[in-house]
Amino acid sequence: MKQNLSGISITELSPLDQIRLVESEVARQLVAAREAAEARAVKARALAEQMIREAGVAGRKEGETEYKNITLNAQEEARTIIAQAHHRAQELKRRGRQRMPALTLMTIQTVTGLEGDMPVNEP
Repeated sequence: MKQNLSGISITELSPLDQIRLVESEVARQLVAAREAAEARAVKARALAEQMIREAGVAGRKEGETEYKNITLNAQEEARTIIAQAHHRAQELKRRGRQRMPALTLMTIQTVTGLEGDMPVNEP
């Protein structure tokens, strides 16, 4: 036999009191279930917030790493371009030094009108 809180058997109660007793028990269970659901929702929200924070940190770290890699690659490419430009400038200087005597002679000949009369190796 089931007994209520006051120690009286449920069968000793009137049908209306039995219904009230069952209703109060169901109401208590609903309150308990609602509180449990709210507690689970609070935990779920806290977990979701934590996961969002962790994802933000992970995303930031990943972004920083990618930025560093892109920057390093760009710096390496810039160094390569600068080295190529320096090499090209040296080559142009070398060619200029090689051609300078002939260009000087040609300029002198053009100014003086003595084309072909002077040997290339003579001063």
